[in-house]
Amino acid sequence: MKKAQIKYIIIFIACLIMIFVSCESEHGIAPKPIPEQEFGFGGNIVFYGAWPDSINLIVLIVFKEPLLEPEDFVITNIGFLRNPLPLGIQNFQYSSLDSSIIPLIQEDTPPSEYHYAAVASAKEFSLSRKDWFVRGVYYANGDTTTPGIISIPRDSWVDNINIYCDFDNPPPQPPGGN
Repeated sequence: MKKAQIKYIIIFIACLIMIFVSCESEHGIAPKPIPEQEFGFGGNIVFYGAWPDSINLIVLIVFKEPLLEPEDFVITNIGFLRNPLPLGIQNFQYSSLDSSIIPLIQEDTPPSEYHYAAVASAKEFSLSRKDWFVRGVYYANGDTTTPGIISIPRDSWVDNINIYCDFDNPPPQPPGGN
């Protein structure tokens, strides 16, 4: 083979490689599909009063089922657990798309419902209910007698899931609390 022929073969192979690398195997040269609508929820967490010195860890935690018995505080009932919030803040805007320890997972059957969303604090991370103190609870439509249910239709985003934490007037503690 001549040098010119080898050069054209190398250019041809390089072009083929670029075509295969730049095209998605599922879609060929078609445009990328439009991503599905984001699934989840978001809102603000507002803190009132002075932060107690006893707080070393504070998290947003959402349970699939209500916390009616101490046995309901189990890892299999957790629907979402966000990474710890910064200490000493007054307002925190969050999204379930933020970094999380246990991410929100879209279930196959819409809508997804979560029955207890709270901001809870502890001295250190623990899976024992007695180590956590609830500082604020999500209440729907201003009804502070019953925790609000977060209902998320499939492929939907729900906003204004706001939680107010008053260090001087904490909400009722779920069963098994301290």
